[in-house]
Amino acid sequence: MPPSPTRHRVALVLALLGAGSAAYALHVAAQLESDSAFTSVCNLGGVVNCDVVLTSRFSRLLGAPVSAWGLAAFSAGALLALPGVLGRRQPFADLLLLALASGSLGFALVLGGAMTTLGSVCLICLSIDAVIVAWFLTVLPLARGFAPGAAAPWWRRKTAATSTAVAALVGAVAVGTVAAVVAPAPALTFDDVKTRERGFYDWYTRLPVRPPATLVGDTPHRKGPADAAVSIVEFSDFQCPHCAQAFHDLRELCESRADVALIFRHFPLDGACNRTITGPGGHAQACLAACAAECAAKQGRFWQYHDVLFENQAHLDRGSLFRYARDVGLDLDAFRACLDAPETRARVVADVEAGHQAGVKSTPTLFINGRTVQGALQHQHYRYALIIERHLRSPRGTAGAS
Repeated sequence: MPPSPTRHRVALVLALLGAGSAAYALHVAAQLESDSAFTSVCNLGGVVNCDVVLTSRFSRLLGAPVSAWGLAAFSAGALLALPGVLGRRQPFADLLLLALASGSLGFALVLGGAMTTLGSVCLICLSIDAVIVAWFLTVLPLARGFAPGAAAPWWRRKTAATSTAVAALVGAVAVGTVAAVVAPAPALTFDDVKTRERGFYDWYTRLPVRPPATLVGDTPHRKGPADAAVSIVEFSDFQCPHCAQAFHDLRELCESRADVALIFRHFPLDGACNRTITGPGGHAQACLAACAAECAAKQGRFWQYHDVLFENQAHLDRGSLFRYARDVGLDLDAFRACLDAPETRARVVADVEAGHQAGVKSTPTLFINGRTVQGALQHQHYRYALIIERHLRSPRGTAGAS
């Protein structure tokens, strides 16, 4: 009696489902790579943020996206399940199918560890992991159909099936762990960026440039030296998830580099401060949060309060704003009077209008030495941008720039 094709059919369906999920993850990763303003549908801010995971150093294996490896594995698994689906089960195909499913489970475990390290959860990745677990549990019982003795060829033996599954699982965990721990050497020079990061270099150097002096305003919130080689003017919104991502990267950049200045300007996507935002869908607490930051600035605590707002982005109601004011040591009576003063909102609106004149339409929008970047950059790309800007500012770089 020929073996039932039911298990192979389920394995085929799961492999096709996994291939579709991996293809979608690959598409999202490509969009994130090519468009800094792109936001995936599963970027919900905070911990649930596919964009952080899909652009992290854990997202590539041997130079290729992990999702591309997943697409290849699932596609191969679908082909290997076909003989069983057609009632023509081939032991060697089942052996390879066991190896693929087991190896995929190993990589799923590594990816789970990577998300734990990043502190971010990727819903697309979790869906792929769920498919992998179901795929593995579906395929594993095929090992029982292999011959128990040594009379059969090695690829028909039960010991071969069990050993292959274990070896694939352990090997995948080992390879994935090593690849995750051993990060590639970063690009450190202009020539490194131009050759090894050619896609970013071409995209970045084609961005429009505005005169930096027109972007700063009269009373900027500045962090860093006035004569910094690279100045970054940031138009931002305290309720914007991408702005929170940029906040962490820019704070690290300013703390580690003495040649960078950051200038913060408000651009809340809230109709209370921004005339272009009408109807629902905006950031309803962003205007009040911006006003609160201005009140902190009047007491010399702007950057401390700025950091607290981004670190507590999910809680920007009026009561929370007063709690943060107390935590950073503000005079609460003065803070209350300032928060409700018309001139405070007028200060925020002035930033918003300056943003409109500069062509700002979304947040964050960064002007790196006047070069317009819409959206948060990937973590390593901030340093690449600095390398390019310093080169272009040098006499040699200016003469040789194209």
